[in-house]
Amino acid sequence: MEAVLKNIESTSELLAISETDHVRQWNEATVKRAFQWSNYCEQIFKRFNANTSFRTAIENQLRVTNDHLRKTFLEHKDVTFTDLGRCRDVLMVRLLQNLACPHSVVNALFGSFCKPSPESGDAQASLALGFPALQGSLLRKSAGELLWTSDINLGPTCGGLCMKALVNGSILGEHIQKLLTHTGSDNLAERLLDSLSQSDTEDSCPEIIAGALLSCGDSASSDVARNTILTWLESHPNTLCRMCQLLPMLTLTILAQQSERFQLAYMDILKQWATYLTYDVTKGEWVTSEDNSVPFSTLTKHFRSLTTSGHHQLETFIFRQLHELKENDGGFEERGLSVFGDILSQLNTRPIQCPTGVS
Repeated sequence: MEAVLKNIESTSELLAISETDHVRQWNEATVKRAFQWSNYCEQIFKRFNANTSFRTAIENQLRVTNDHLRKTFLEHKDVTFTDLGRCRDVLMVRLLQNLACPHSVVNALFGSFCKPSPESGDAQASLALGFPALQGSLLRKSAGELLWTSDINLGPTCGGLCMKALVNGSILGEHIQKLLTHTGSDNLAERLLDSLSQSDTEDSCPEIIAGALLSCGDSASSDVARNTILTWLESHPNTLCRMCQLLPMLTLTILAQQSERFQLAYMDILKQWATYLTYDVTKGEWVTSEDNSVPFSTLTKHFRSLTTSGHHQLETFIFRQLHELKENDGGFEERGLSVFGDILSQLNTRPIQCPTGVS
């Protein structure tokens, strides 16, 4: 028992240091060891929570340690016995709240789980390298179990995303919910998303964020998490544009079905791409010289996916938008005068009925 109490004292000191400027000296290896000790405390909590005598001894040790740490660190937050049961979350939140925490450390908190396991290609082994604060019941599930028990309801295609993106996205969504629940502030969640977008997993960022949005269910906490992610996306238009460029159109369509906010943001990106197109009379086609745009044919495919989704509200919205944009261009029927009019013409060459109320 003496060794256990000594280890709890050391971990409490580690938690105190995580709130100070000393964390500037931390690196990924330091973070990994810190979470290992935090995990140790969680196991101690589970083992002795129901044992009155042992729990009393641990609480007494925490009281003594907290008294000592308050004298050393003026803004020290006491560690309670309950904190031991969620020690990794406590450590993670303290690090994210600490402005002295280096970007490399913040990135290590999240970005590492996107990397493949050097020891094994097994999905569970890969996840074990991931976000330490989420190792536990969530990460003990296989990828299949995670998707089976989640709120994702996309049918066999899973929205066109690979299993890894859905699992990683679900982990991100779960943790954003945890941050919002524990802190009541979206600042830490936004910092986490910033880290993801700036990390060496940048190419995977659109898929992971999409997976997080797809994993959000209908609960109040899920809704708050979804809105936090969407607010972050709206303030990072380059990431939103990259999502629309790289994600499968089926994924984008499903996201538009699930959220009116994403629907509007996606439509804004499509309208932006359309402004980059000019009609080349000699070629008889719409062309673009902008690197961040898409060809006319690809733009039309995006609209076709949205208007053949089987989602009446979404289809009505898209057709109404296209007709209004065509009218703003003059309402001409001749090819080459309105990119939106020509997109409508392309859509109408297929057996698609214009929804009721759209003229």
